[in-house]
Amino acid sequence: MASTRIAVIGDVHHGRDTPTKRGSRALPLLEQFVAEVNGAGFDAVIDLGDRISDEDPERDRLLQSDVAMCFAKLDARRHHVSGNHDVAMFTLADNEAILDRPCGSRALVIGQVRCVFWQPDVRLTRERGLHLSPGDLERLVQLLAQDDRPTLLVSHVPLSGHAQTGNYYFEANPDHATYAEGAAIRAAIANAPGPVVALAGHVHWNTLTTVDGTPHITLQSLTETFISGDAAGAFGVLEIDGEDLRWTVHGREPLLLTLPWPKAKSKWRAPLPCFAAAGAA
Repeated sequence: MASTRIAVIGDVHHGRDTPTKRGSRALPLLEQFVAEVNGAGFDAVIDLGDRISDEDPERDRLLQSDVAMCFAKLDARRHHVSGNHDVAMFTLADNEAILDRPCGSRALVIGQVRCVFWQPDVRLTRERGLHLSPGDLERLVQLLAQDDRPTLLVSHVPLSGHAQTGNYYFEANPDHATYAEGAAIRAAIANAPGPVVALAGHVHWNTLTTVDGTPHITLQSLTETFISGDAAGAFGVLEIDGEDLRWTVHGREPLLLTLPWPKAKSKWRAPLPCFAAAGAA
């Protein structure tokens, strides 16, 4: 079986510099990514969202248009989801119009790989945290249930509920790193007819977490500095050859992982109850 090669980028954060993001370097780094990807034989490019750092509606439209013009230079087909910064001032439909590409929840095949792009509510404020809107979970269940083939599940926000210990943004704010309905989301993934590998951005670091037999991968931001001290310049290459999944992160924080591309559904046994509570009973 021919291998499928997908280039992945996320959390571009084009815009102002902050103490931990080099937003002013986003476009040059994105142009460099486009140059490296073009002509390299990729089946597709996936953008994990948060293309800008939101400021105000007028400024955000200019920033999104800048990023969209860079993405339009890609030779390979591109696929987008939108992040919380992308919808702070605009609707999902606004993002789709600027990108000239869909951002909503959908299923499609890239090369030999079935992909589900899940676009739940990603609105986020300091007070609100992340919460699904009505219909979001049902849409995920529906998309996963359509096919029992191994599936790459793509979202902006990670779905594993993995620990944020040491994360500059989220150690003290874990409710901003994943959804309040995380247990129901993971149950939907566990109950899907086929095996799943999940891919996300948002948390600005490279991680691998396996929950209930499902590997969850996150990609570092293109412009984040809190780990290496300078813009990470991160982008990922996902290669699936029918037997293995190889995940390579390029940039200042490189990573190389090889995992089995799952052929069959795997589900862990339910965790034991609290020992203290069981002893008391």
